[in-house]
Amino acid sequence: MAGLRERKKEHVRTTIQKEAIRLFTEQGYEQTTVEQIADAAGVSPATVYRYYRSKEDLVVTDEYDPIVIQSLLDRPADEPIIESVRAMMTGVLAEYFDRDRELLIARHQLRRKTPALAAAFIEEQERAIELFAALMARHLRRPTNDLDVRIACGALTGALQEAFALWFEQGATGGERRILEVLNRAIDRVESALRF
Repeated sequence: MAGLRERKKEHVRTTIQKEAIRLFTEQGYEQTTVEQIADAAGVSPATVYRYYRSKEDLVVTDEYDPIVIQSLLDRPADEPIIESVRAMMTGVLAEYFDRDRELLIARHQLRRKTPALAAAFIEEQERAIELFAALMARHLRRPTNDLDVRIACGALTGALQEAFALWFEQGATGGERRILEVLNRAIDRVESALRF
């Protein structure tokens, strides 16, 4: 029963975000109200705020953090971190990126053309980097502020951001095969930094 309840909640959350992105794209971010989003999603404004803390969160929030966490926790403890990251990015997340391609492109475009979202995206990016650094440190059995961990996290995060930017700029073409190719190339480029 709890599984069904969680699926219903996930459906509501996803519907709200998809309708918000659609309206933001069609009408403009500033011109779209939470009331309009709620109406399009068939929920109340209070329900929108139950799932998303702010209007900005409707664009910057995604479901990938728990997937990233579980994927890295499931990797063998003695596996090189580069292989753990590669397995997580190309084996687990790539299928979600392919599935959510249109939503990801729309979010990327909104981010580029909406100044009001810039701070929210920077804050979300910083939070994600700290999470990633903590996961890498745990896997390597080192403190989060270890210089090698921070360098590896920064190098990998930067490479992956550039890979996604390229994928988005090319219209996220080629489906899952293309995103796998781009992610693998980015990981290959920083592999030497992660061999420790």
